[in-house]
Amino acid sequence: MRGHIPTYIKLKSMIQRSIEKRELVPGEKLPSERTLAVTHGLSRMTVRQALSELVTAGALYREQGRGTFVSARKMQQRNIASFSETVRQKGFAPSTRVLEFSSIKPPKDIADKLMAVDAEMYRALRIRLADDIPVALEEVFIPFHICPGLEKKDLTASLYKLIGDTFGHKIASADSSVTALHPNAKQQEHLRITRNTPVLKIDSLYFSGNGQTLYYEHAVYRADMYEYNIRISTQPGK
Repeated sequence: MRGHIPTYIKLKSMIQRSIEKRELVPGEKLPSERTLAVTHGLSRMTVRQALSELVTAGALYREQGRGTFVSARKMQQRNIASFSETVRQKGFAPSTRVLEFSSIKPPKDIADKLMAVDAEMYRALRIRLADDIPVALEEVFIPFHICPGLEKKDLTASLYKLIGDTFGHKIASADSSVTALHPNAKQQEHLRITRNTPVLKIDSLYFSGNGQTLYYEHAVYRADMYEYNIRISTQPGK
C-alpha cells in the first residue's frame, strides 16, 4: 500500500514541473506565500516548507524584500575551459560585448604577476552573455608580446580560442582565487542585477605549458547562473 504523500511535497513537485515545462521561466517571480496558500488551499507553513526545499535545491532563489524567483540553469566550469565552451555545453548561445579596449601601463601588482614591469599591455573590458543574459563582467590584461596586433582582432569571439589558435599559446594552467561578494554599482548595472544578487569574483593568471605567463583576468560572475568547480587531489601530478 502506497504511503501518504505530504502536501508540501505535492506543491514542490507541481512547481518543479512548471519550471521543467517552462511555464515558469528563469527570473520570474513566484506569487507570495499568502497567495499560494489561498490558491492551493494550504497553510502558509506548508507553502514555506515547499519553497524552502526548492531554494535549497537551487531551483528557486530569494531576494530580501522582493520575493522568491525562478533560478536560471547554472553553467558549470570545470578546470580550464573557455566561457563560450562552458555556455554551449549547457545549451545556451554565448555572445560578448566589448565595453572598453585600450593600450595601457597596468597597475604594478598586475605588471608584477605578468612579469612585464614598465611594459605596456592590452586591456579589455567585456560583458559575457548567455542567451543575451549578462553573466560575467570580465577585465583582461595581455602583454603586447603575447598577442601582437590584438587590436586588429575580433574581441567578441572567444579570447581563449584566439590566444591558442591565432597566437599559438596553448593555455595549460591557471592560478585562480575565488571570492563571494555583493556586487558594486558598476557590476549591478552591467550584469542587470541588484545588490542582493551574489557574485563570484575570480582572479586568474594563465600560463602556457612551459610556464610562460600569458594573461591576467579579473572576472565577476553572477552566482545565480554560474558555478566554478575545482578538483583538489592529494595525489602528486593530479
